[in-house]
Amino acid sequence: MEMRAPTAEEPPSPIARPVPGRASPTVAAVQSHHPEVRASLDGWLRAAQVLDARPLSPLTRTRLGDCRRITEELRAVLAGAEPGEGPPSGRVLRAAFAYGRVQGLCSMFVCPAAVFVEFLVAAPWNILGPRDPADPRTVRGSGTVLVGEAVALSRRHGRRGRVALQAENPRTRAFYERVGFRRIQAADQPLLLVPRRASGWSPSVVRVAEGRAGPEEERSPWLLLDLESREVGEARGAETFRATGP
Repeated sequence: MEMRAPTAEEPPSPIARPVPGRASPTVAAVQSHHPEVRASLDGWLRAAQVLDARPLSPLTRTRLGDCRRITEELRAVLAGAEPGEGPPSGRVLRAAFAYGRVQGLCSMFVCPAAVFVEFLVAAPWNILGPRDPADPRTVRGSGTVLVGEAVALSRRHGRRGRVALQAENPRTRAFYERVGFRRIQAADQPLLLVPRRASGWSPSVVRVAEGRAGPEEERSPWLLLDLESREVGEARGAETFRATGP
């Protein structure tokens, strides 16, 4: 699928916000080294600067800061400037597209007992709330579609749809908990759920594996989506992830 790098600004329109459900993002595999991936990330950062100058709600402004930080980190990891959570050769990258634009990106690793989501970030115009100025590029659902793609990838690799990740902050944690994630416990065998770095396991996930989770793990908890083990998981998963299921 052809990728279109976003411009930093397009004239907003009071009637431009898409009607919910009007456009569902589609997911495609993309290569980490593809120049349009870097161009899209660079464009998101420019767009975030423009959005930050608008009269946004306090919550949206905070979320915009989260978006910029995660986008910068993903860009650095894909460029090889930072190590990331696992070996580059094992990284899987997916993009959510709608209206000819990249609306979200997700990097993942297939681990022994789950797919691990390293980064999941939506384009900055997709975090705008109902009280913010409308933006013609806004498309809802890219984050949920990318989580669904992680579930589908997990099933294709025999990991029973299990998806693990570390939530960076309370706002991302709230999103993941809404779609069914829970905190990883020592009994979940965390070291089978996350990739091993060249320098070894993350000290934080080792603490969780040893039952010694502390303040850092409280701020940025390790989470697991395990639909098959939840009493209502299958019903929720069938509805939430219908579009990207196997």
